[in-house]
Amino acid sequence: MGGSRFSNGSMQEAIVLCEKITGRKMNTRYTEDNRVGDHIWWISDVSKFKSHYPEWNLTKNVEDILVEIHDYNKSRWSKEQ
Repeated sequence: MGGSRFSNGSMQEAIVLCEKITGRKMNTRYTEDNRVGDHIWWISDVSKFKSHYPEWNLTKNVEDILVEIHDYNKSRWSKEQ
């Protein structure tokens, strides 16, 4: 559904966060070519969902989500190296 203005970011921002969370540099390559179907910028509108569930609120930003993914998978990933 997306994170509206509360939780959003670019791939470049996500890479920086992943490097911060793991303490490791990612092996990335930047190209100027856009992938087919990529949006230049997109902020999702969660107002309709919120109107049906007024007590619901977004609680995790991008960094929170990436930390959770990392912490959950850290032991498995370290075994693969």
